[in-house]
Amino acid sequence: MAKQISLYFHIPFCLSKCDYCDFFSIKCSGSIAIEYVDALCVELDYRIKALEQQSNEPVQINTIYIGGGTPSLLNAIQLKKLSSKIFKYNVNPDYEFTVEVNPDDVTPHLLQVLEECKVNRISCGVQSFSQTVLKSVHRRADSAQVIAALDCMTTLWKGKISVDLICGLPGETEQSLLEGLKKLCDYKGFDNQPIPHISFYSLSLEENTPLYNRISTGQTDYDSDFSDSLWLKGRDFLLSQGYEQYEVSNFCLKGNECRHNMVYWQSKDYLGIGSGATGTLHNKDGSAIRYTGTSDIASYIKESVNTCTKEIISAQTAQFEYFMMGLRTSNGIDRHCFKSIFGTDFPQKTQKIIAQWQEKGLMTIKKDPDCELYSLTKEGLLFLNTFLEQII
Repeated sequence: MAKQISLYFHIPFCLSKCDYCDFFSIKCSGSIAIEYVDALCVELDYRIKALEQQSNEPVQINTIYIGGGTPSLLNAIQLKKLSSKIFKYNVNPDYEFTVEVNPDDVTPHLLQVLEECKVNRISCGVQSFSQTVLKSVHRRADSAQVIAALDCMTTLWKGKISVDLICGLPGETEQSLLEGLKKLCDYKGFDNQPIPHISFYSLSLEENTPLYNRISTGQTDYDSDFSDSLWLKGRDFLLSQGYEQYEVSNFCLKGNECRHNMVYWQSKDYLGIGSGATGTLHNKDGSAIRYTGTSDIASYIKESVNTCTKEIISAQTAQFEYFMMGLRTSNGIDRHCFKSIFGTDFPQKTQKIIAQWQEKGLMTIKKDPDCELYSLTKEGLLFLNTFLEQII
């Protein structure tokens, strides 16, 4: 037996920050990226060794995700060094290895480097096809660079492609959104198949971001009802094109789910590596330890393994997170799995609410000898927050 684990690496570097973004990142300068990658390798060694000692069994890595920030700002030497370190460990032959890329960083050379690093999935942050929209939130890539990146990826990349879009950004109209989605769905990849995965997010206004400040002071118009209706139209279009909504904001052609993100949604263990990265490891009683790397990059580079903060997630909180994350997906939650993790059945209050939602046609239950799945319907997913408020 081997302890199954996933790895998330955070690359906190950007050339500029988009107006809606509150992710931790800084401007990349000097030799900091070289030193940072060295620190990532040190922390990875530490985390793997500690996990093997704690679990008393070897570790097998199933999924790897390098996010940011802007991972595509790392050069070939840095990417290859990190990849080489990862593959010194026991990586599942059927692994998934994703790297996020910005459209304006996509070149034949970058794709070649990623292939040499054994990356088999890239996630490109397109966000919008509209030049008006991209300019309004100070995206680094313009619409021409978005198209050039998609042309390059679909022509040369032999692995899987995922594209991120954000619905409801300032300046987006129903026409521009649907035209962009149609353009995206018309692309065919190296295997002559459509792009297999699309993340279609509704704009989340985060406090203290430039966009939030402009909207809250009336400098920029924003209609949340219009944004919601726009998202529904986009969702329906993607469904009409054969994409499955396997999670609230994620759509794929059958069999192309993001396996790494499923780790989060199924409340499985993962190691977070890097400044600002979070990792979660569950205990046998259902509680968990969650740690987050310091956002002080200088401190992280100097002493990466001793600069994180830790918190204990109680079994009760972990149970709520299991519902919160699992019900985001089309498969939903498995009652048998819940019992195996927490040693108990669903709370009585939750069982009562599940029955009420089933009566309203907002939740379905599928039973067979191996599992008992509870999932929200397409309409029920729109009211996920309401369900969670009721079971607290």
